[in-house]
Amino acid sequence: MNDSLEVELNGMHTTSPRTALVGRRLCQSFGTRHLLRGVDLDLHQGEVLSVVGVSGSGKSTLLYALAGLRKPQEGVVTWGEHANIWSLKEPDITLVRRATCGFVFQFPAFLDDLTVAANVAIPLVISATKTRRARERALTCLDRFGLGPLTEKYPSTLSSGELQRASIARALTMHPSIVFCDEPTGALDEKNSGMVVAELRRIAEEFDVGVLIVTHDPAVSAASDRVLRLEQGRLIGEGQAVCG
Repeated sequence: MNDSLEVELNGMHTTSPRTALVGRRLCQSFGTRHLLRGVDLDLHQGEVLSVVGVSGSGKSTLLYALAGLRKPQEGVVTWGEHANIWSLKEPDITLVRRATCGFVFQFPAFLDDLTVAANVAIPLVISATKTRRARERALTCLDRFGLGPLTEKYPSTLSSGELQRASIARALTMHPSIVFCDEPTGALDEKNSGMVVAELRRIAEEFDVGVLIVTHDPAVSAASDRVLRLEQGRLIGEGQAVCG
């Protein structure tokens, strides 16, 4: 990595203590397609930031690079005090991601033979939290989102909106500082989309979580604090969507 870039990233922790995530000079190409051309992005604690763009513009590629899921060809990503996560090797990057990040995807993945509560507790169980404590925390998270009556039900009995709200609860079980959302309303109707958008704003405001969303949904971008458009491999600011 460029030495000046390393110094720049290290200095960010003292100048921006509420910065949840920083990406600098991210580059990714597939053949002749340049999806990311030196992209810079900052996400702050308590902020909802949406990235929009046409299909195939590289939104998910950007999210995966920022979330530690797919290494970019160039660039640096830092989560809070974890400078340059891409300098880590496995399993370290997975351990840091598990403790720092939550995820909400377009199609929530739940195990059909486990109850909703047991599904929500999975991140805790994987992290070696004792079963009783994991269940207690899962129940608390579900209660916070008004899903307490559904804890002992099975995923197949829930609506798509309920499943997505349960996936948001699951994303919070590890007390993350960042939640990454990939088209979280893409499979929902207008009513359920509105509920999910409200929950995403709530976790940013009440839990001081930085929420990064890639989306095609105008309702999501309208409810965001900032909106950036990914176009020809670069981010273009569209300004503030929600007045604080």
